[in-house]
Amino acid sequence: MSRPSRSVKVLSLPMLALLLACGGGGGGSAPATPSAPTPVPRFAYVVNSGDNTVSSFTVDAATGQLRHNGHVAAGTVPYAITVHPTGKFAYVANFNSASLSAYGIHPSTGTLTVLAGSPFTAGTNPVSITVEPSGKFAYAVNYSSNTVSAYNINASTGALTALAGSPFAAGTGPRSITLDPSGKFAYVANSAGSVSAYAITAGTGALVPVAGSPYGVGSAPESVTVDPSGRFAYVANSGSNSISAFTLSTTTGAMTALAGSPFPAGANPVAITVEPAGRFAYVANYTANTVSAYNIHAATGALTPVAGSPFAAGDGPLSILVDPSGKFAYATNENSNDVSIYSLNGTTGALSALPAVMARSGPAAMAMTRGTTAVTYTPTFAYAANYGSSSVSTYAINATTGALTGVGSVMSSALTNSVTVNPAGTFAFTTNEILIETPVVNVRSWAINPSTGALSSASEPTGVGSNPTSAVVEPSGRFVYVANQAAYSVAAYTLHPTTGALTWIGNVAAGTDPVSIAVDPTGRFAYVANQYQLNLGSGSLSAYAINALTGALTPLAGYPITTGPNPSGVTVDPSGRFLYSVNLNGVAAYQIHPATGALINASAVAAVPIGANPKAIAVGPSGRFAYVANQDDNSVSIYAIDATFGTLTASGKVVTGTNPRGITIDASGRFAYVANLGSNDVSTFAIHPTTGALSPLATAAAGTAPVAITTTGTIQ
Repeated sequence: MSRPSRSVKVLSLPMLALLLACGGGGGGSAPATPSAPTPVPRFAYVVNSGDNTVSSFTVDAATGQLRHNGHVAAGTVPYAITVHPTGKFAYVANFNSASLSAYGIHPSTGTLTVLAGSPFTAGTNPVSITVEPSGKFAYAVNYSSNTVSAYNINASTGALTALAGSPFAAGTGPRSITLDPSGKFAYVANSAGSVSAYAITAGTGALVPVAGSPYGVGSAPESVTVDPSGRFAYVANSGSNSISAFTLSTTTGAMTALAGSPFPAGANPVAITVEPAGRFAYVANYTANTVSAYNIHAATGALTPVAGSPFAAGDGPLSILVDPSGKFAYATNENSNDVSIYSLNGTTGALSALPAVMARSGPAAMAMTRGTTAVTYTPTFAYAANYGSSSVSTYAINATTGALTGVGSVMSSALTNSVTVNPAGTFAFTTNEILIETPVVNVRSWAINPSTGALSSASEPTGVGSNPTSAVVEPSGRFVYVANQAAYSVAAYTLHPTTGALTWIGNVAAGTDPVSIAVDPTGRFAYVANQYQLNLGSGSLSAYAINALTGALTPLAGYPITTGPNPSGVTVDPSGRFLYSVNLNGVAAYQIHPATGALINASAVAAVPIGANPKAIAVGPSGRFAYVANQDDNSVSIYAIDATFGTLTASGKVVTGTNPRGITIDASGRFAYVANLGSNDVSTFAIHPTTGALSPLATAAAGTAPVAITTTGTIQ
């Protein structure tokens, strides 16, 4: 069977929306413990049905921003995800492979690791999954089997074992499952227009139908949720554009329709959730591209629209989630390949749009972990590539002051012209300006000592491109790409996660003189700045799609495209929506097409103040500010980024060392580091969190002619 259809006119295909309630047994986030401290969001996960992956994010507890944190493979057409109440495990329902993928969640970094025994067998076309509040049992509904698969969860390993009697019968075309907060009852929305209710047998997890079940609802129900008090249930009916509402018996689990039910929704409502305080409900309307918000009457459970509702979403919102703190809401948009982010007014329930973040292909559902402390990034080490001395300088970063302390240096092959690190901070990679005919290494990987930051040679692959000038590691940490200036090509490598060894995949053509390469934070696209393109009479940009399984690059149709003269740097902002290329005239700003990766709406920033001979550009992790190193007037230009269009507005300039050539922002977003080619040092600046202004701190000696710099950091 193909991906689930979203058309309400074709009821023979599932129209899934994963329930993603916080504290309401919705399956997207772990239930709250009444006596626990106020929870904060930590990590978020999005299943991408279009390319069979799961994207990881860290969550900024203060701003709601999602920050890309890599991705992993899932089964075929992953369409639902839930996290264990402990935050130790994540489970994904794979619609087309009749399986459940299981992952361990790293407690500090949030990265996902496939569990032993995964994937686990499910029924045909599993579309929704949840874990009961104690964390002992998991339940998945199987659309084409008309069943609920039930599992024991091994508390230590996260492995799933089928319960005795599983699978349990459901209605026709079950699409969504939720549990009440007590873990005593389960509710399944069936596409035939009903909700099946079950009592959960204590100790065994077996499902027993509640007397009177199933209960009638509207047309083509797609999502069911229970409020945090366990007194009310709500069902999104995609075929009748309505919400069915019920009171629940806390003794028997029986459902009784509320007075006034059903309540009107937008076009094609496919997902519903209730925020942790139980005061407001939110509905994703797939065809209307909106989110409806409702007040919940504390006594009756009746729904009334929040002022200003509905609120705009992306194209095809397929799920809706409220974070554990109740401050932010998130909608995954299947067709625009992004996640809409909102601040949630705790008094009125109104949503205010925040900058969206790109996902991968077909984001279908989202889950989030909670904790008592917010995620923090801490800078650890910095590395400068010294062109003149053919070396790499290593520094320890003072996480409080940003100051650099020299750790030492290592000699590279010759004329070291770039340095980058993998996302885990375990390996560094350098390129050396050497022709392929020269029998020496031109791309090298280095192991990073986790305590001191010192580099030791890890791998020396043979040169597969002439005069490499720039390298980048894609966000999952599995592939490395190198721009080869003299060969007019990009070399692709697989990266061994333990040894750091690089294995050549192949080369693809670039434009003339490729000098800089970047990968978008979703890991779907790569971009290369080519200094000159003969047939275009100017500099150019190449663009490629990245194969999620093999890492191979496929050039996008119509590329290279023209850009400003002599481009020397390219980067993508943290949201994955904007690309910036620095050239002799300034900075060219582009929007990235969410489906194809094509660059659109270029805006040359030549009308605003720029420095002389801009060479490198970096964007801070907040995505609010960009910084350009200007080689010939010894300065860094500062720009504010428009959150909607990505355009840049000049906001200042600071003096650096002599001939700044490289610039980077540390993982915390608090410090900027500039490699100064002419003065053989690295300048350190503090970044103002509100204005983005730079304040000079200190300089640290480097080798001869440093041209590039990068940093590592940790996540806690």
